[in-house]
Amino acid sequence: MTQTRPNQSGALAAPLRPFKPEDADTVARLNDMASGGMLLTVWKRLAGTNGDPWEHGRLQQFEQLEAGWNIVVLDQGSGVEAVLMGQPHGAEPASLEGVDAEWVPLVELENLVPNAWCLNVIATLPAYRGLGHGARLMAQAQSMACAGGHSRIALVVSDVSIPAIRLYKRSGFDEIARRPMFKGDWTGPGQDWVLMVKSL
Repeated sequence: MTQTRPNQSGALAAPLRPFKPEDADTVARLNDMASGGMLLTVWKRLAGTNGDPWEHGRLQQFEQLEAGWNIVVLDQGSGVEAVLMGQPHGAEPASLEGVDAEWVPLVELENLVPNAWCLNVIATLPAYRGLGHGARLMAQAQSMACAGGHSRIALVVSDVSIPAIRLYKRSGFDEIARRPMFKGDWTGPGQDWVLMVKSL
């Protein structure tokens, strides 16, 4: 796939498009993949014994849109192949009051980068990996950050996601800080969340 330069307007060009309601199932699965299964653990807890955890996952996508997140999908005509999710971080630190323990280290890390554009998710379905989708979505994230007047873009990644960390370093990101993961009933890999930042 031909890589494109970041569009400084942040506008979307095919095969990128905004999230649609019918994308919710696939985007929820991509979101969980990016979390290393932590989200599904949370959704199972919310659903209880007889509920559908994936329904909580689908609903979460709409809640994030309402909270000001940007959700962009890559769709070449046969449905979602990859997703980008992110949002601008405010000047004031986010409150930790009422935040579930799993999310506390992530919120703490994002609070270290006020006014950054936070890249929460870039994920590609396994069948479409190796086609440059991640690079295209990364370029789009940087475009959106620049269009919003942000001078830096930040992301948090698991310490065991070595290929992703290498990609981010090649893209100009530097490690800024780490926080230990809170596992609870989640059994995913890794010990630390790693905050990486790139100046724009």
